[in-house]
Amino acid sequence: MTQKRIGFEVQPTREIDMDTLEKGMTDSDTAATVEALNAKWRNYLNQAMNLDPDTFQLAQGCLGLQSSDNMGLFLMADAVPPDSAVGFYDANSMKRRSSAYGMLLGALLPETGAAVLQTALGNYYTPWIQWSATNPVVAGDTVQSRLDRFGMAQAVDPGTIARAKTAALQAANSPLYLALNAFADPSQQQSFSRPGQAAPTKLYIYSNTVDVATMAINNGSSVALNFDSDTASSDVSHTFAEGAASGFYSIFSGGVSGTFDQLNSKAASSGFTITGNIGKFATVPVGAMGWYSSAEVSRAFNGPNDNSIWDPSSSAGTFDSFFGQPDGSLARYVSELILVSDYTITVTSKATYSQEDAQTITTKAEGGIWPFFSVSASATHSTSVKLNANSQLETTFTLNKGLIQIWGVNVQEQD
Repeated sequence: MTQKRIGFEVQPTREIDMDTLEKGMTDSDTAATVEALNAKWRNYLNQAMNLDPDTFQLAQGCLGLQSSDNMGLFLMADAVPPDSAVGFYDANSMKRRSSAYGMLLGALLPETGAAVLQTALGNYYTPWIQWSATNPVVAGDTVQSRLDRFGMAQAVDPGTIARAKTAALQAANSPLYLALNAFADPSQQQSFSRPGQAAPTKLYIYSNTVDVATMAINNGSSVALNFDSDTASSDVSHTFAEGAASGFYSIFSGGVSGTFDQLNSKAASSGFTITGNIGKFATVPVGAMGWYSSAEVSRAFNGPNDNSIWDPSSSAGTFDSFFGQPDGSLARYVSELILVSDYTITVTSKATYSQEDAQTITTKAEGGIWPFFSVSASATHSTSVKLNANSQLETTFTLNKGLIQIWGVNVQEQD
């Protein structure tokens, strides 16, 4: 049976420092040119794959770091999308939706029982809120166990804690407490072990599993590519990001010399063609599972100035820190993944190069060649670099049938 490999790893086989990957971005003009190239490639794929122009975000970064389990898919689903039409995704540094959601629950008051708990704790209510903010909910937590831990940490008399636990029981059916318990339920996370890791990585579960992704790809569509940067549009003014396109800012990533920077500048200013065929592509819906309460998120979102919803004593966050645009931690989320499989794609730089230049690029572009980058030299797609008859650099990328990559996401704003 062919093993399906999807998504990206938390810890690549060989990590490359992100500062090193960005060394090519020493020239602001080159960075601006590459940003425009990113936007053009994003717009071209948007049209070729018939995606939603308002919500599609091209993903660069971890395309080649695959896994045979749900890990890569869950990491991508849990990533907080950057506010741009093109985003650089790195599993080790992306902000996580689940973490932001856990903080949100700590910033809210329950629909019932809040006054009872406040009365029971008395002068300890504000310290309880402060302690809760600095001690996030973890797997296995309940309000009862957290009150016990709080009481021990703050030397609260047992009678007060007992009254508080009784008050908490009265509010046990509050949707907020049910949401807190679901978020802390160990069964709502999946553990992933990797060679060399001291402890498994635990990720919150999403609906987009390997089986779902594989079925989608098997029923997906094909598309021929014929991209020319000289004629493609870089206009992303009608996207959720209101015209922002970032992503990766180098053509050849990983170089650390002035010569390498010159190669980047030369390539960026000369343009590219991208031709080939994608055998299968598909979109897969992303859904947070039982650990997530959309009702609690909606309650918070729809009551920005309501102190019966937002706990004024909490330091976990405010409406603006969670939902304010463009930097709110829950202002946007991934609603769909864009998957591809079975492709052969040739990227041709219109600049001319010497054999020495080609050898420098081949040996030093450790993080990839535009537009396919990775934070590791380990990748499921193969890369072949050569000079053609016109001394132009041709890079051919091949992903075999049965392997799946994530090329982008559709982004939904919280509403």
